[in-house]
Amino acid sequence: MTPLQIPLVLFGLGQVGRTLLRQILDNRAVLIQRLNLELSVVGLADRRHMLFDPAGLDDDSLLTLVKGLDAGQRLLDFKDGQVKESNRNLLDAALSNLTSPPILIDATFAEGMEQDLLYALDHGCRLALSNKRPLIGPWTVSRRFFKEPNVRFEATVGAGLPATRLLRDLLEIGDRPSTIEGSLSGTVGYVCSQLQLDVPFSVALAQAQELGYTEPDPREDLSGQDSARKILVMGRLAGWPLEMRDVLVEQLCSPELASLPAGLFMQQISQLDENMARRVQVAREEGRVLRYVAEIDSGGGRVGLRAVPRASQLGVLQGPECLLTLFTARYTVSPLTVSGRGVGAELGAAALLSDIAHLACSTPSQSPAI
Repeated sequence: MTPLQIPLVLFGLGQVGRTLLRQILDNRAVLIQRLNLELSVVGLADRRHMLFDPAGLDDDSLLTLVKGLDAGQRLLDFKDGQVKESNRNLLDAALSNLTSPPILIDATFAEGMEQDLLYALDHGCRLALSNKRPLIGPWTVSRRFFKEPNVRFEATVGAGLPATRLLRDLLEIGDRPSTIEGSLSGTVGYVCSQLQLDVPFSVALAQAQELGYTEPDPREDLSGQDSARKILVMGRLAGWPLEMRDVLVEQLCSPELASLPAGLFMQQISQLDENMARRVQVAREEGRVLRYVAEIDSGGGRVGLRAVPRASQLGVLQGPECLLTLFTARYTVSPLTVSGRGVGAELGAAALLSDIAHLACSTPSQSPAI
């Protein structure tokens, strides 16, 4: 049987985007054998440039391009690379020159992608997102991404954890979530496990940065916004039309520290060591450990440090592990929990690839009434 050809357009060529391209190359045989799918990368875009080939890049060209991007080259340096005036340039090229709308992948961390993504949906595209920002904007704009069956966003919560897939499956068979909670930042999870070993807070953060666990600017992790965004995505998927303002966040650094330039911030972060060590000791005396926990229900969400029993599922997490727990009508006394490593481009890219495969195997649906 001839494999089904699926055109892909990828926005974002950072670590996750480039890793996704490698995984597409590495898993071609598996996708054909198990799903009869052949993924064809026809369009690529970064902030300023784009590349479009309606025939799809062959494997040798794609591998050369990925290696070149790793070495610091720009899309403009490759055949068919050109300056991109806006994302619509690439979208319109794909829609005008392909026999069927592509799957569009947003692997950026960019703000303001919502209108381009909605434009793509209106023109028959299916979407796979690792970018959380379109999902956490005003509900009046973001709601369609949650109501639309042609949108998947597994990579936005817990990297490779099957978090959104698990919740979708429960909702589809009539289960009703009441509370969702977890440790959703692998970065802060690593810091908390190091604190448990009496490593100073500033040293633990520097270690996480060296290991590549943090965002390029570690203040993003310590602000709690990453965990807040993830738990809001889960809450909205559960059916609760909440806004970011409904999620209360305990930041792990003061506003004064957070306002410093990134380099100076890392030099001054040791100011927090003594207070964090004190909180660790208080928890220890109670047989507990500190974990950065996010939770949400129909009334709102909370994110912050919590002292949890050492032997609990949260308490036994190590390093950059994440955990998500669903309390539902069917899972009450013993809730449903999934855990695993929560950071890394490999896991984020794998989650995107899983979403792409799911969308490719599904019949494109009309947008439901919203």
